Amino acid sequence: MSENFLEVKDLEAYYTQGKDIVQAVNGVSFSMKKGQTLGLVGETGAGKTTIAKAILRILPDIAAHVKSGKIVLEGEDLMTKSEDEMYEIRGSKIAMIFQDPMTALNPLMTVGDQILEVLLLHNDYDKKTGMEKAGDMLELVGIPRERYVEYPHQFSGGMKQRVVIAMALACDPELLLADEPTTALDVTIQAQVLDLIRELREKLETSMILITHDLGVIAQTCNLVAVIYAGKIVEMGTLEDIFDHPTHPYTKGLFGSLPSMAQGEKRLHSIPGLPPDPTHLPEGCAFAPRCPHATEACKGAIVNKELTPGHFCLCCGV
Repeated sequence: MSENFLEVKDLEAYYTQGKDIVQAVNGVSFSMKKGQTLGLVGETGAGKTTIAKAILRILPDIAAHVKSGKIVLEGEDLMTKSEDEMYEIRGSKIAMIFQDPMTALNPLMTVGDQILEVLLLHNDYDKKTGMEKAGDMLELVGIPRERYVEYPHQFSGGMKQRVVIAMALACDPELLLADEPTTALDVTIQAQVLDLIRELREKLETSMILITHDLGVIAQTCNLVAVIYAGKIVEMGTLEDIFDHPTHPYTKGLFGSLPSMAQGEKRLHSIPGLPPDPTHLPEGCAFAPRCPHATEACKGAIVNKELTPGHFCLCCGV
């Protein structure tokens, strides 16, 4: 039995768009131990959300296809599970906090009943017990249980996100997938929601995969980091590995684009160019057209090198 809680092995997923094939995830592999938090960081369109949805197996049936790979949770490959078996796993073992609480909540149901629905699906509660538990979940995320009977439009953006978190944590999942849970929130509420997620994760001993563009959020929340570019993990390691010893040119570019109060620079250092078209990815390293250190070798096969134990970099220049 592996000591890893979650293992994703050589995951490949794509979308069909007319006659085009969008190569969203291209051979992603990583592992986590119980209680760890992995941050997935990268530009929009890098494949971060597709990875999370593939783990939960909620990619759209018509447009999306998982070409190959394994997703092993506590020794069981989720890719071999039937839809009925996944129905039992979603919500109870794996839960997801979606990016936009406006679209994650049903506007025609009270917030309490939406939490209650999750509880009744995965537990043998009667309705009275379930309503009591739903009220407890609201209070756990800082919302008075009296607001059980209110509708989503009666809540602010930050409060709606708290409701979504309560729904995700209602059945004490072992793995929480958080897809940019603070993107739509202002800075003050963002800090509150992040603190709440961190406190609840520690209290419930939940593992988490956090998707974000914000390296500051990664620094506050995660102990593992995977940098995603064009559907591949180009660098992965502990928080200290990535923040103290960034190696891949793309990782360095992300850190170089952060504003610094200490250095007093007048302009930020942006990464030149744009991410590649996922329907026509370049040969070899997908970052090569934007990389200041690219050579002819970058057009060939790129080997994932282990720089130090657990710190991997997908670059021929290291």
